[in-house]
Amino acid sequence: MRTSAKPDFRKRRETDFWRAANRLLLGLIVIGAIVAAVITFYPEFRRIEEMKASIGRLDVELSEEQLKLRQQEREEHWLKNDPEYVEMQARELLGVMKEGETIFRLDLEKNVAPPVTADPPAPPAE
Repeated sequence: MRTSAKPDFRKRRETDFWRAANRLLLGLIVIGAIVAAVITFYPEFRRIEEMKASIGRLDVELSEEQLKLRQQEREEHWLKNDPEYVEMQARELLGVMKEGETIFRLDLEKNVAPPVTADPPAPPAE
C-alpha cells in the first residue's frame, strides 16, 4: 500500500480563512480602540485649544492694563512732583487762563464737514 502524502488543501483553506478572520477581527478591535480614544479625548483637546486662545486674549488685556498703569503712575508722579503740570491741569479743568495767555481750542464735533448727499445740487434758475 502506497501512502501518498498529498497536501490537504481543504484543511489549509480553513486555516487560511480563520487566520484572515482573526486578522480582520484584530484590525477592527484596534480601529474601535482608536475611535474610542478619539471620542474620549476630543473634548479635552478642544478645551485646551479654547484655553490657549483665552490665554492669548488675557495676555493682550494684561499688556493693555500694564500700559494704563504705567501712564497713571507717570501722571501721579507729575501731580506729586511737578507744580507746573498741576497748574496746567487745573486751568484746563476749570477753563481759566493766565493773564496774557491765548488759548486755542478745536472742537472736532463742531468742525465736522456736512454729509455729502447722493442727489446732485439743482442748477441755478435763469
